[in-house]
Amino acid sequence: MAHKIIKPLTYFIMALALIGIVVRLFTDTTSFLMDILVTVLFAAVIIGIVYFIFSRRNGGTSNEMKQYRKAARQSKQKYKQPTTSSSIAKKMKPSTIKSKVNSKKQKQRKEAPHLRVIEGNKSKKKNRASF
Repeated sequence: MAHKIIKPLTYFIMALALIGIVVRLFTDTTSFLMDILVTVLFAAVIIGIVYFIFSRRNGGTSNEMKQYRKAARQSKQKYKQPTTSSSIAKKMKPSTIKSKVNSKKQKQRKEAPHLRVIEGNKSKKKNRASF
């Protein structure tokens, strides 16, 4: 029941605000524009202060964060997926495209420095029955 009352009331208040803005714009244009400018500048200063405080709290300018961002950027460049453009793909034969994709996959498998083999004792067989 309250929803039926609130919705028209909201529209009425918005209509009054719009009428007030239009009347003020035509009667006192310079002070209206100055008020808008002051409001925008005030909001920009408040947003700037809040942004500065939160960026400091999260370590936005620390040396460690700069190093992390640099490492993340390098990792993205190193492991990005190759994209083939459709115009190049149309000019090539399908067998050529397949062989290039396969050769790239083989290169990626060979160039994985973040993976390493852990050598274990493979000669011993586990007795799975006893724990």
